[in-house]
Amino acid sequence: MKKTFLFYCYLRTANRQLALSVVCCLLSLICSAQADSVYRISLILPFQTESTVEKLDGFTNARDFFTASRIHLNEDAVIALDFYEGALEALRETTDSFKIELKVYDCYNSDSVTTELLKKEELKKSHVIIGAMSVSGSKLVADYCKQNKIINVQPFSPSKSLTADNPYHLKLSPTIDAHVDALFNSIIDSFAGGNIIIYTPDAEKSWSVAQRFDSLFRAFNKTASQKFTVALLNTKTMLVNGKKTSAVEQLKTDKPNILIITSFEESFVNGNLRVLHDDLKTKRIIVYGMPTWLNGDILRLDYVNDFSTRISDAFYLDSARNETLSFKNNFKTNFSQVPSKFSFLGFDVLNFILENLNYYGKDFINNVATQHFNGTGYKFDISKNSKDGKLVNYYENRNVSVFMVENYLLKKVK
Repeated sequence: MKKTFLFYCYLRTANRQLALSVVCCLLSLICSAQADSVYRISLILPFQTESTVEKLDGFTNARDFFTASRIHLNEDAVIALDFYEGALEALRETTDSFKIELKVYDCYNSDSVTTELLKKEELKKSHVIIGAMSVSGSKLVADYCKQNKIINVQPFSPSKSLTADNPYHLKLSPTIDAHVDALFNSIIDSFAGGNIIIYTPDAEKSWSVAQRFDSLFRAFNKTASQKFTVALLNTKTMLVNGKKTSAVEQLKTDKPNILIITSFEESFVNGNLRVLHDDLKTKRIIVYGMPTWLNGDILRLDYVNDFSTRISDAFYLDSARNETLSFKNNFKTNFSQVPSKFSFLGFDVLNFILENLNYYGKDFINNVATQHFNGTGYKFDISKNSKDGKLVNYYENRNVSVFMVENYLLKKVK
């Protein structure tokens, strides 16, 4: 099969537009007898082209290793590049019999630049727009796609507030609700009848997560034969059933203690695990934490390990799968590096889109609900998020894996 890649980049500065770069790739494949034989996909990501090229040039021409080691690309730019390369690999490997036109726009992680990009008439011809990455930029893109009836695939931001009443929005990054539900099911499966302590700081995001856990357990207890004991403890009041208490006082010796800490602040987590650490000598305590803990910089790994901590994530690499091994080998051959989790994400997202275009055409969003896609590093189980059980808020991926820390290694438990 003949594949032709056209790759060009141009920079332009005007008023508040800053430097916008547009990379266009046209992948020519065998045409099928479809009404629209060319599907147009647009990718809006913060490549930050000028600064990235400048830093790469500085790294290449550095006079010594020490100078080169001090040059670092912006983290968002690295994620954008990794995702883009994964997407290109998906296009290289596809055997679908239609044409894909992929246009890639650099939004510079700037709302003002994103706003200018969204004024381009050519974007209205897109069948699918992927991105953006930041929450604020993603809201702009989601609103634009809703107004112009363009499918918006969002692989990065799990925020539930990006958009509403938007049947064109597909959220592939699981929301915190999906993570909570996966952790809850893990507890139900592993620690029936355990002692649940939901411990939360008085922060809106943490409190809402704690309340969801609490409601799930109380609903479960209404019909379960083996019930959980449940204590919801907010650090603002430190009250349970109207009485002052502490997490230590809520621990029990005759059953496993499941301590769910809904904080996203590492210092809060470290402090509370330190206080409880001595109790491990006499009690069984298993900690369930938030997905952001996986990317923590100061989280005490010895604490996380000693409490057999459970954490959720959407990424799971099954290195024994032939598809995974094939992608890793092909990616390394084509890009001279090992793929990151975002390279896997780009590969899986593009393959998911290509599969849907092949089966359903440009209006595939109407058929994504209840779909199950098994990628190389990500799985997409799509469901409809409805408003009042009727209107579609958006479509969302609910697939989340739960991992446990054992001997300082992450092991999948679900």
